[in-house]
Amino acid sequence: MVSRDTTVHLTVVALALAGLAVVTQFPSDPAVTALILVGYNGAVLAGAHLYLAWRGEDGLVPVASRWRFVAAVAAVLSLAALTVLTDPVSIGPLTSDSLLGLAAAVVAVGYLFVEARDGYRESRGENGV
Repeated sequence: MVSRDTTVHLTVVALALAGLAVVTQFPSDPAVTALILVGYNGAVLAGAHLYLAWRGEDGLVPVASRWRFVAAVAAVLSLAALTVLTDPVSIGPLTSDSLLGLAAAVVAVGYLFVEARDGYRESRGENGV
């Protein structure tokens, strides 16, 4: 039997692909294209988690973990959009693009750390319940 998570994820991906197919039929400048691709990636990566978290459905993943994942994906995609939409600026020996990439990496590693810690606490019964 297919889980609710899988059904929702397949539906979101199908809608995202259909939306991308429709939007690509219209001409647009590179900035709009970049934002459309960020939105598409956000929908594919976190759309199902956003929908299920909004409805408060645990399913295979706790609601709190879903919200954290959605926040992490939104942060990383926002930083990626900033990298694409802005011109690189030199900041000492680094560029703004490398700093934005570093910030995205920190968000990703921080997300993994928080999820690992939360999973460990839950397995040990230390979640404060």
